[in-house]
Order: sequence, then C-alpha cells, then structure tokens
Amino acid sequence: MLQNDAVRTLQYDSEIRVAQTSSANEPRVYDGQISITSQPRPTTETPRIPLPISTVAGSRTFIPLAGYDCLGDLPSVHIEQTFELNDSLTAVSSENRYVVRSPLGDAIFAASESSTHNNRMIWGSGRPFQMHLLDKTHQEALVFRKTLALGAICCQPKNLEIWIPPGNVLGRVVQSPTITQPEFFIEDGNTHQPVFCVEGPANSGFCCYCLPKECYFRIHSGGDLRASIDHKWLASKSQYTTNIYFSDPKLTAKERALILGSAFLLEYMYFQKRF
Repeated sequence: MLQNDAVRTLQYDSEIRVAQTSSANEPRVYDGQISITSQPRPTTETPRIPLPISTVAGSRTFIPLAGYDCLGDLPSVHIEQTFELNDSLTAVSSENRYVVRSPLGDAIFAASESSTHNNRMIWGSGRPFQMHLLDKTHQEALVFRKTLALGAICCQPKNLEIWIPPGNVLGRVVQSPTITQPEFFIEDGNTHQPVFCVEGPANSGFCCYCLPKECYFRIHSGGDLRASIDHKWLASKSQYTTNIYFSDPKLTAKERALILGSAFLLEYMYFQKRF
C-alpha cells in the first residue's frame, strides 16, 4: 500500500479537487507486531452509494451497479489535465491529475496518477503507473494500470489494463505493431478477444514522435465507426483536452469504460511531455 497515495485523501470542493496532507496526529491502525497475509474482503458485496447526475432536463440520482455505469447514456466525455506549479518550476513532472467531464461540464471522475519519483524522472511519459478514478461519492470507479514502455523504443508494444473494484480486469488496450499508422486493439477482459480497433492518422508512422498536438483517432468494429477520440486546443480554458465522442448510442457502459482507458493510454503516449 502506498503510504502517501494522494488518492486516499482526494476531496471534492464543488468542481475543485484538493489533496489534503495527512495529520501528524492521525492514529496508527496497527501498533503491534501483526503480520497481514491477506486483504480483508466483505462477505457480501456492498451496493454503491447513490450518484447524482446532471442532465439537460435537470438532475437525477441513481445507484450504479458498477462505477462506470454513469457513462452509459453520455454522448461524449472530455478529459482535462490539472497543472501544478511544480511542473513549471522543475524538470521532473509530478503525478498527473485529470478531471473527466460530461458535455455539460459536470465532473464525472477525478483521475489521480500513482507512480514513483524515480520512474517519472527516468522513464518520462513511458513510465509505469496506476490511474485511480473516483466518482463524486469518493468511491473508486476504475483503475488503469500501465506497464513500462518507452516512447523512443517503437518496437516495444504499449498496453494498459482497465480494472474495476475490488480487483477484476475489465479489459486491456494493446498496441499493434504497425508501421503505417498508430493502431491499437481493445480486448475484453473475460474472453481476451478484440472488441474495438483504434486507428490514428494515416501515414503518420509508428514512431511516437510523429503525431501533431491536434489529431484524430477512429474507434471501429466490423468496419462500423463506434466512437472517436481527438486531442485539440480548447480556447475557453487555454489548454489541450482529450475528447471522446460515442458515435454509437448502443455502446454499453463497459464498452465506454474501455474506450476511456484507451484515451488515457493515447494521452501518455502521444501528448505528454517527453524527455
């Protein structure tokens, strides 16, 4: 367990997330010589806390069966990175923080990276990490796990796993070794079979340095466009955003969560600051 994991103290203040420092007077849980051999698990699955959702007609509240259920009826989601002063003053980036928003601007998830200082300093955007996504009720909805993959070594496939609490693999995003354009496959966690193909700009090459800041990715299956991802400049907020548009309204919440995971992999591979 990470002792300084900022996700444990992630708080919502309206639309602003504040990572509070732990108190020095906080009591320790275990003071004796106790060996923990397994993590405690509930005997029965606890239902999730009711989640408020903003809609065009107003607002509603529902109890999701899984943390990603709130993605089920959204036409698009938008990923915004929050920047810290430390990133501007030092050469080593801090753990990234993001807010995933609905088309109405409502914050759906707060995403917080968990990685080591050495990995960020040595491997840059190719570093391994865990990305924890918390909803408005402070419950963990999704976890993204990326393995070590260097952007400069183009023959090394990149992949990202999408997990749901308490520890089940929902699916994974795997890079395809193509040389004409970036290509990825989104695989189901149970069958390990590809369900979507993610294609980047044509004639852009396999190299991670060839894509411009603003580009477009197609997500299709069986030749039909199911969704799309683009990275473009948002003038109203003076920053780049990664946007997901769900073209097929029949996409399930699980499929939308897998596409969200692929967007985070693309964010680190092509649009993060490198060496």
